[in-house]
Amino acid sequence: MPNFFNTLDRPDVSLVGAASTTDLITTKVDGDTDPQLVINANGRIEFGGGAGAVDVALFRNGSAQLQTINDFVSEGNLICDVAGKGLRIKEGANARMGVATLVAGTVTVSNTSVTANTRIILSRSTTGGTTGDLSYTVSAGTSFTINSSSGTDTSTVVWLLTEPA
Repeated sequence: MPNFFNTLDRPDVSLVGAASTTDLITTKVDGDTDPQLVINANGRIEFGGGAGAVDVALFRNGSAQLQTINDFVSEGNLICDVAGKGLRIKEGANARMGVATLVAGTVTVSNTSVTANTRIILSRSTTGGTTGDLSYTVSAGTSFTINSSSGTDTSTVVWLLTEPA
């Protein structure tokens, strides 16, 4: 049997779980009732505060992507350092990005994710009618309205919702 401490240049330790959800490694601080770190056999890494169930997870979602089911906070920059890669945001009901078409210079977008602090970035993607300056108003938890200073503006507008940190 090799001495592990003399073979650190090659891994001689392997943990095998009976099922993908088997906990291979669990750590907790003395006195904690629950784990602060769990590594499952499928590679899922779960984190908790030690006084309740784990509440954050980081895992492979099946197609060369790392996923979390919770918020991801960075104390540094988010860097996309490969040309052609960047930020991708899902569109749809109550999404944070989308497209709307002005009718007589206005359109209301139903969206329950907007808050009183939501900042909306607007850009005209297709010009229609007589264009005007774009602005918006928010009804927190309900919708936002995109307005043009021209009552005959029928442009298509793309929008992005952001929140201050």
